Amino acid sequence: MKKKRTKKRLTDELSVRRFLIKMKLPLFLLMILFLSVNTVAFSQTAKISVNFTETPLSEVFAELGKQAKMVFLYDHKLVESKGKVSVKADNQELEKVLKEFLPALGLTYVFEDSVVVIRKAPVDRPLKAVRMITGVVTDETGQPLPGVHVVIKGSHKGVATDVNGKFNVAVEDGTKPVFVLSFVGMEPQELKVSEKDNYKVVLTAKLQKFDDVIVTGYQTISRERSAGSYSRVSGEEVSKKANLTGNILETLEGLTPGLSVNYGTGEDKFLIRGTTSINSSTEPLIVVDGVALEEGNIEELINSNDIESVTFLKDATSASIWGARAANGVIVITTKSGKTGDHRLKITYDGSFTYKGLPDFGYRGLMSSEQIIQSAKEIFDPEAYPWATVTTKNGGALVYPHEIPLYQYANGEIDEIERDRQLDALAKLNNRSQIEKYLLQPALFTKHTVSFSGAANDIYSIYGSVGYEYNQSTERANTNKIMLNFKHNIQLKKWLKIDLTTNLSVQNVKTGLMPAYTNENTILPYEMLADEEGNPIDHSHTVFYKDYQDELETKSLLDLSYVPLDDMKEGFNKSKSVNGRVNLGIAINLIKGLKYEGRFQYQQNYSKSELFYSQNSSLVRIELARYTKPANPPSTTAPTYYLPTTGGRYTLANIDGMNWTIRNQFNYDRVFGKDKQQITAIAGMEIQSGVSTSNSNTRRGYDPQSQTYQAYDEKELATNGVSGAVYSNFGTPRNTLVTKMFSQSETEKRFVSFYSNVAYTYNSKYTLNGSIRVDQSNLYGSDPSVQFKPIWSVGVAWNLKRESFMDQVDFLNRLDFRFSYGLGGNSPKPGKGGPYNLLNAKASTMFAGLGIGYDIMYPANDKIHWERTRTINGGIDVAMFNNRITASIDVYHKLTTELLATKPTDQTLGWESFYTNFGDMKNQGFEVSLRTKNIFTRNFSWSTVLTMTNNRNKVLKLNLDGAMTAGKKVYMDYIEGYAGNSLFAYRWAGLSEEGNPQVYNAEGQIISDYQDESLTEDAVKFMGVTQPKWYGALTNNFSYKGFDFSFMLVYNFGHKMRRDVNNFWYGRLARNVSKKFLDRWREPGDEKYTDVPKYVSKTVENKTKSRDITFYELADINVLDASYVKLRDITLSYSLPKSLCDKLFMDRITLRAQASNLFLIAANNDGIDPEYHHYRSGLRGTKYGPSWSFGLTINFK
Repeated sequence: MKKKRTKKRLTDELSVRRFLIKMKLPLFLLMILFLSVNTVAFSQTAKISVNFTETPLSEVFAELGKQAKMVFLYDHKLVESKGKVSVKADNQELEKVLKEFLPALGLTYVFEDSVVVIRKAPVDRPLKAVRMITGVVTDETGQPLPGVHVVIKGSHKGVATDVNGKFNVAVEDGTKPVFVLSFVGMEPQELKVSEKDNYKVVLTAKLQKFDDVIVTGYQTISRERSAGSYSRVSGEEVSKKANLTGNILETLEGLTPGLSVNYGTGEDKFLIRGTTSINSSTEPLIVVDGVALEEGNIEELINSNDIESVTFLKDATSASIWGARAANGVIVITTKSGKTGDHRLKITYDGSFTYKGLPDFGYRGLMSSEQIIQSAKEIFDPEAYPWATVTTKNGGALVYPHEIPLYQYANGEIDEIERDRQLDALAKLNNRSQIEKYLLQPALFTKHTVSFSGAANDIYSIYGSVGYEYNQSTERANTNKIMLNFKHNIQLKKWLKIDLTTNLSVQNVKTGLMPAYTNENTILPYEMLADEEGNPIDHSHTVFYKDYQDELETKSLLDLSYVPLDDMKEGFNKSKSVNGRVNLGIAINLIKGLKYEGRFQYQQNYSKSELFYSQNSSLVRIELARYTKPANPPSTTAPTYYLPTTGGRYTLANIDGMNWTIRNQFNYDRVFGKDKQQITAIAGMEIQSGVSTSNSNTRRGYDPQSQTYQAYDEKELATNGVSGAVYSNFGTPRNTLVTKMFSQSETEKRFVSFYSNVAYTYNSKYTLNGSIRVDQSNLYGSDPSVQFKPIWSVGVAWNLKRESFMDQVDFLNRLDFRFSYGLGGNSPKPGKGGPYNLLNAKASTMFAGLGIGYDIMYPANDKIHWERTRTINGGIDVAMFNNRITASIDVYHKLTTELLATKPTDQTLGWESFYTNFGDMKNQGFEVSLRTKNIFTRNFSWSTVLTMTNNRNKVLKLNLDGAMTAGKKVYMDYIEGYAGNSLFAYRWAGLSEEGNPQVYNAEGQIISDYQDESLTEDAVKFMGVTQPKWYGALTNNFSYKGFDFSFMLVYNFGHKMRRDVNNFWYGRLARNVSKKFLDRWREPGDEKYTDVPKYVSKTVENKTKSRDITFYELADINVLDASYVKLRDITLSYSLPKSLCDKLFMDRITLRAQASNLFLIAANNDGIDPEYHHYRSGLRGTKYGPSWSFGLTINFK
């Protein structure tokens, strides 16, 4: 009978068994170690008996090894050099025998298991006195740092700090060595030993290390080895701000000096170091992963979350390598890559929601319904605009609701009480809420990105992302975009590396169809869109007077009514775009220091837009009436329709663009002369080609269900048109069809380039840079003098801190001086000029059978070439107090010659103007970037970034034809001798006794006649420029435990803008106008209190010898200071504790809240926000309030 085991006993047996199993391996290893030790010990104590006389030493070793059962290892040459020896031993231990005769031969021995190693004995030197250097290493918070390497400079001798951050190093007495202290994540630091024996060293975090590498697009170099002017921004900073704007380039504002982001309408939006072109591109070249992207593709193709870094190339040394497209500066974007060796798959989710809301309607300063009605009563003039005239076609055939009771009262149809009752009813209406409800929608933006990175092994790594964006604009446009990005890095061999990046974005935009004749800018404030029950209201009065409408409908048998809310439903407006990019690179290490790099990039972008108006839309119905002849006689014959009576109007537009780049390049990087000299060089050639084809196709009588259209005689309608139409165009005997059925255009540009860049550095102190590039293009003339002009630069840099005499300046961590000079370029715009006449193909609309004809759009210019910009740049980089303060200062001077623009010419040559090089301009200024770590403790930190730029501009030469007049000058922004983007104004002399504007001429005389010959160009006053002279930002970052808080203030100073003024001076009140109309001159004596000219009824009265309203609109009193400071953004984020993240199986979770444009401090007192203003015309734009954003980032384990 088996004995039953209890649960406790079973558990005890299992525990013992597990213990024995666990002990097997340690016992086995211990046994092996014991046997090995005993074997060695036995060999060393073996008894030896030998007797050698004048015997070769090798034979002695052989016999000793035989008896001791050990192997002797030695250098044969060393042993042979000792000659013959005599050794005698009688039953002695091996070690004793060796000790007796080896020292005399200058040899020693070492036992290694069963092996005896014979070596040359060290030479005895007299002992030197030593002293012990001790110290402790901490971080900036005072916490000890264990494991810091403390090495004597120039040697491999050193120690590591213990758990308390302490170290002890013995040094020769009387010496003063230098210790190098290094630790992961901290800045390395040198400690020069003095007379004292104990030191305290504080290591700082590598917060500034990011800037030590510069990516130019062609190569990656150390900042210390470049004389160029660079700035660099991390991808984290970009993605954080891009959630607010959805625009990558806008997020760069304030992050780097030199870059100006202008939000004012009509201004160049992105500028680096000022304007360098008048009629060619002024924006910087955008480079992604080493290859230039075509204009406008950056936002469609790149996800801001995929950006690793952004580098700005601003002077000739840094940017000239990019050739004839880099005079405006270069922005180099590097996207993220997987990390080889990091085998863990890292997945990150980043999402955000941003609410912008509806615009501020009150900002436009327009009149209320009550003010409109009161003004209409004041200016109503039935004699200037008789009822019999305004209700007819020649009189406009339009009568507005507020005019009907005024005309009825004037004609005696109603009394004053009824007139005022009807007008008061209109004055009480306000359509703002209905405009917001029916015509607009709140602006919002949401973005979601899932990215991943990892490596399968040390050979392959990958980074990928999938992004989705939804953008809802105020104008009822909804955009959905999907972005895919995959980047592969493959190290096939030690000498062979391949990288492949693919991007794809698909974007769909659906825009609500806006009413044909109604929008938020033209509708009067009392005109409601729907009644109290929500039923759409007829607005036919905005198109025709009712009696005239009835007449047209009778003749055409068409319904010509117009109901805006119904009209919005009759059609669609949508578009789709697909953008793709493939970037393939290969790197081959040829020999030591020499590498070949090849790169190929292919870009394809395609967009399709569809605009459809159904047959029930007012636009199609009214267009049909324009091409309809009335019945003749009406009672027996139907109207004649020359356009289809069924089906709508459909327009399909396509744009297909293709660009490719091939680059072959050799890189050389070697260090010579005991690491004192380094040469880095690149040389290569690049071929680029781009073709863009666009076409537009319009069909009438289109049925979207069957996707068919009806035929009509387009040629007849375009050539002869329709005479006697039901609704004829004003002032013309016949209506002709202007919209073409089909049109197509193609633009092609090609470049072939050869380039080289060389940098030589001596002793890590002195650097000399040089680059050269030659671009050839179909955009230039074919003359050799313009096809082979090189672009070049030279630069020098001096790392002063590495000089020995700077060793005593302990507070300095870095001090570099830079200087560069070179030539950059800016290519002509495609389709503007070149070596051949640019022709426009046309088929004759007058005669059949003639085939295709051509006219010259732009004549050939064999000498046209790129604009040349010579740049001188001097800079200094400094870091102090353990890198707690870092700063860069640059001073520059840019001279642009042979500006490109369209110049008037002798019309007898066959054309009015041609595109050519004809002017000079200069820019000069300075930039400052200052970064400080104000407080840095274990739980709290505070850092500050200040950027500041000053830019001054002047046009040196501008070869314009024709005499300059005051009337021309006030409208021009580029005039020789003045700054670019200049603003000119008349010298205001007040209103006359009749309420008309007056100005001073150059002699101080008052002028009211714009034709007065004394009103010369000197009478016009220079007011300033519309581009800011000073701009930059102040950013503060705070961190407390898991919280991070930051805010950015941006500022723009020193520029001007025109004031928004009343622009309603004559005619009938048919739209809403500025409240400033209420301040107009009304009667003699008002000129003492107002500068707003009087209103006149008729057009012919508005501009006479005694009245030119532009004298007021463009007067100096209406030019304001456009300077401002704005709180651009504020961000608060919180990272959940690590313990909580672990419980949720997450690596990190961060919540954030952001807001932008919270407050504005402006220099003007008119309540104008310069960012929503047209500087030159003075018109106010659509202003929004603050944007609010909420986001979440999750790093999965």
